[in-house]
Amino acid sequence: MSIGLASKLITNAVRLSLAGRSARFSFFRTRLTEFPKIKKCGIYIHVPFCKQLCPYCPYNRIKYDSSLVAKYIEAIQEEIRYYARFYPELDITSIYFGGGTPTVLDKDIEKIVEALHANFKISGPLCIETNPIDLSHEKVQLLKSLGFHAVSLGIESFDNSLLDTIGRKYTPRKIDDVLMWLEDAKFLNVNIDLMFALPGQNLKQLHNDMVKAITTCADQITAYPLLLFPYSSVGQFLRLRNIKMPGISQRRTMYYYIYDYLIDIGYKRVSVWSFKRSKEAPRFSSVTRERYIGFGPGAGSYYGPLFTLNTFSVQEYIASIKEKGHAVALEMPFTSTLSILYDFYWRLYDTYLPKKRELENLTYHLNDIKGINLLLTLGRLLGMLTDKGKYFELTREGSFWVHLLQNYFVLPYINTIWTEASRQPWPDIIKF
Repeated sequence: MSIGLASKLITNAVRLSLAGRSARFSFFRTRLTEFPKIKKCGIYIHVPFCKQLCPYCPYNRIKYDSSLVAKYIEAIQEEIRYYARFYPELDITSIYFGGGTPTVLDKDIEKIVEALHANFKISGPLCIETNPIDLSHEKVQLLKSLGFHAVSLGIESFDNSLLDTIGRKYTPRKIDDVLMWLEDAKFLNVNIDLMFALPGQNLKQLHNDMVKAITTCADQITAYPLLLFPYSSVGQFLRLRNIKMPGISQRRTMYYYIYDYLIDIGYKRVSVWSFKRSKEAPRFSSVTRERYIGFGPGAGSYYGPLFTLNTFSVQEYIASIKEKGHAVALEMPFTSTLSILYDFYWRLYDTYLPKKRELENLTYHLNDIKGINLLLTLGRLLGMLTDKGKYFELTREGSFWVHLLQNYFVLPYINTIWTEASRQPWPDIIKF
């Protein structure tokens, strides 16, 4: 039996025992006429354009096209206005621009930021992700002038040979220049992404990356492995290069090296993959909002009782916004139990789990949830969790296994959804 099939069978059994038979693990063609009531949430802006399509990237993106970008800018402003009519008093606790490469929009980013401020009450920070090849000193100054508080820079490695292996078309010198510009701009948080367990990477190269990373202006370092989504082009890329991915043992060695190195010099773990240097800088995260609304092609929205996905097709997204004001293609209802499990999963990602959670329209105690209580007991027995009184905390070993289990038990389901959504702009159903 293959690892993929085994993980799917195990996951099906676990999710059935935890969520119950009433939970429907499928996305359906949406029939929404109105959206659930919420008081506060984050906003995610998906910019699907890139000037360079990295072969390992699994996200919804297409090659930059100036004429299509212009139509996208008009559409996303209209989408923001459409949702604002449903949520005139909504408190926006954070805004995150992801992609794709959001900074390829250049000065058009200002139009989106202005639309957000004109239509919503924004109380939280503006964050954006980018990469060295797409930043100039002028763009960094633009982001600062628009009020962005945090920037995440996808460096991946400071090693020229590794950058070449993964198809990144910039040099370590370019990285140094960009980091200098970001430091001068004085953002509240600069996060840098580094990849480990890259094809051909050894421990010395990883060590050199970490030594270099801590000398930069980065307030936070996020390290993650190459994620193998079959529908991305990375599989073909690796076959062409005749390269094999490292196994679990090497990934564990590299993960523990990163973990120990950063903790030993005073960094604080703020997620399974992220470590923060100073207490003053706010934590940078793209994925752990309790509720969020997504704008743009392929963007997801989570309201608590409902999860929705926009169509992945940029052309269909633009046409749908023009026709209906929104581009929701799929929806999945969440039972209260499934909502609890969803929140529990992200608290595992955060590496600490409060025993009592008070969310909008949902309060729960971990010890009262039979399946979760069993997992917590098992986690403590295996040395993956420690009881800190008001919360449980993942140990070093627990952090690694959550990272690994996400690879084997969660990503295959994301792959199923994104594969079908990429093939069909308006699927009738996606089962996973």
